[in-house]
Amino acid sequence: MSEEKKTTKAKAKKPAAPKKKAVKAAPKAEPKAIAPVVEVKAPEPVAAAPVEHKPVHHHKPKKEKVAKITFYGTGRRKRATAKVWLTPGSGKITVNQKPFDHYFFGRQILLQTVQMPFVLTETGSAYDVSAKVLGGGNPSQADAMRMGIARALIVANPELRKILRSSDMLRRDPREKERKKYGLKRARRGFQYSKR
Repeated sequence: MSEEKKTTKAKAKKPAAPKKKAVKAAPKAEPKAIAPVVEVKAPEPVAAAPVEHKPVHHHKPKKEKVAKITFYGTGRRKRATAKVWLTPGSGKITVNQKPFDHYFFGRQILLQTVQMPFVLTETGSAYDVSAKVLGGGNPSQADAMRMGIARALIVANPELRKILRSSDMLRRDPREKERKKYGLKRARRGFQYSKR
């Protein structure tokens, strides 16, 4: 029995793995000699060849803007507003970049209204007028311009205030159209009543 056990034990043992051969280490290489560092000079800059330039279109030199003396005044009437600038000149009047007699369709009463402050102060040919007018109709625009010119004249010459004030040029006319009311045709006008 003991011999059978020994043989089974011997068979049960695995065969031993083959031994690896020891690898011989390579002989150590001798350290290489380090070459000395040599400074390399940068190449000298070569003069660039002349480049042909295309002809450049030179713009005309800008004219220096001369600051013009301007006097400003605002005028209002009803729903119209007039922004008025006076500059020393020959009496030319423009409204919204149009001649004022063309703008007001040559209506003499409106032209006289606009020129009234100049007539009273006798400064008609001393200033050019440039006005921007907004809103309202032509008659109220003319009244607004008259007020704007009068206010600008005071800025230009404060001594003219007495003349313009006595002729009521500086007073804002407060009269405006009354608003419509509900249940009525206009502000106060009712609808016509019919009995039958």
